Amino acid sequence: MVALASNQIFHHQMAITLSPDTSGIRVKDHVLVPEHMQDPGAPVQLDFSLHADLTITEVQGAKITLQKSNEASRARPVPLKHYTVTLPPGQKEFTLHFNGKINHPVQGPGQEYARSFSYTPGVISNEGIFLSNSSAWYPQFEDEAMVSFRLDIQVPADWDVVSQGTLVREQKTATTQNVVWEETQPQDDIYIVAGRYKRYTQSAGAANAMVYLRSPDEALAQKYLDTTAQYIAMYNKLLGPYPYTKFALVENFWETGYGMPSFTLLGPKVIRFPFILHSSYPHEILHNYWGNGVFVDYAKGNWAEGLTAYLADHLVNEQRGKGEEYRRDVLQKYADFVNKEKDFPIVQFVSRHSASSEAVGYGKTMLFFHMLRQELGDEDFVRVLRQFYKQFKFKQAALRICSRRSTQPPAKIFPRSLNNGYTALVHRIYCCALQKPNARRKDLSSI
Repeated sequence: MVALASNQIFHHQMAITLSPDTSGIRVKDHVLVPEHMQDPGAPVQLDFSLHADLTITEVQGAKITLQKSNEASRARPVPLKHYTVTLPPGQKEFTLHFNGKINHPVQGPGQEYARSFSYTPGVISNEGIFLSNSSAWYPQFEDEAMVSFRLDIQVPADWDVVSQGTLVREQKTATTQNVVWEETQPQDDIYIVAGRYKRYTQSAGAANAMVYLRSPDEALAQKYLDTTAQYIAMYNKLLGPYPYTKFALVENFWETGYGMPSFTLLGPKVIRFPFILHSSYPHEILHNYWGNGVFVDYAKGNWAEGLTAYLADHLVNEQRGKGEEYRRDVLQKYADFVNKEKDFPIVQFVSRHSASSEAVGYGKTMLFFHMLRQELGDEDFVRVLRQFYKQFKFKQAALRICSRRSTQPPAKIFPRSLNNGYTALVHRIYCCALQKPNARRKDLSSI
């Protein structure tokens, strides 16, 4: 794997008012421009987009010009307006005031894929609030890879708000609740999730375990608090320090299985399945290392789902003595759902949208990492992962497959069900610079 390090970090300091009754949002966004984009001797122009139903009412420290819409914006899940902001020479920051409504109803899941969820790019309603990059609720600058932020959010008094990072401050009055969330490390999105929540908190060592439920349930909350602490401790030992100050289980108002940096958004039925605690839930915690700690460059393939499945779903089964059975099931799904026309190299996987894409992007990628572990041995496999995590934390990374000539035919190295798509590419797979001969074995099931 190779890191795509970048210092292109816009910092957003926002004051936000959310009005569920009217689907309204009002934002004051103070934007700090990355140093490499500043120019002491000439004006600087930056292009950005914003949800078309949001109106910019005031600009401080810069000038704004509305652009014509383009074809590319029509492919986005929400309507957009495009702007150019012009900063005077030497100007490092500017402030936007904007407001409007965001209310895209939750749409039903696709028919082809049984595991797909209902979806909305963004909604502010009495049922709940969900905002993300796909909502275009904050200025999205062209070529903006990562951001940091401080959000001062106001909601009705009986509501609570969750975002990435650290809960810095909260203040409640008779009519309003103000919550401040801050994340100073680079992020690839800014999420806001809000609802009428009962919040539970417990220490999980260096991080806090948190649970947000739509109705009080202390027994359920305690199970998740304890399980959070268990798996954070396990991955601290296996991979290194957990990258955030919290991990929160947040109950959604529709069925979802989303993993965000420092929290997961799960549906009301999902969180009450007893098996979730030691299946899907550790998967979401581990995503804070792979996908939400070391970020994915989706243009070059999504490696994080396969690695997360391997070190969560597979590892939990391996600890129970069922690792071989789990791998056999993964291979069976691949055989059942992936034919020649539906197969593709793992470096082309972005997200699952069908049973066949899941079998490749999760299953085949997971088995790739299993084979890499067999090649390196457990001790060096873990050493490499720890170093990769330490070096590339809060940066984007892409999967690069390197090859070395081998006297063995590919069929002797890869199972037949995995060999398709690799034969022309490699004889033996190694990650760049990770090969180490005579590697020793160490049982991961003890972790």
